[in-house]
Amino acid sequence: MVKRLMSDKDYYLSQAGRPLPANKFSKYRGVQKSNNPKKPYRAALRHKRQAFNLGNFADEIEAARAYNKAALAIIGDYALINEIPSDD
Repeated sequence: MVKRLMSDKDYYLSQAGRPLPANKFSKYRGVQKSNNPKKPYRAALRHKRQAFNLGNFADEIEAARAYNKAALAIIGDYALINEIPSDD
């Protein structure tokens, strides 16, 4: 039997409706807990079996913005990005 690989579009569209796990540190996709007490949020992204560490951040929203920017650059139009409230 031949295993069919999903295209990027099919994979990301299949993930779109999934909620984030309940035991997640952050409410934003791609934002994780860091061991650095001064910068407790870490942004990371995985795509095609490659891990991208985007850095440590002092603010959760900064980390989410870094994830969004990298996801659009690396994945493209089908990237699942965070909805971040505006500063207004």
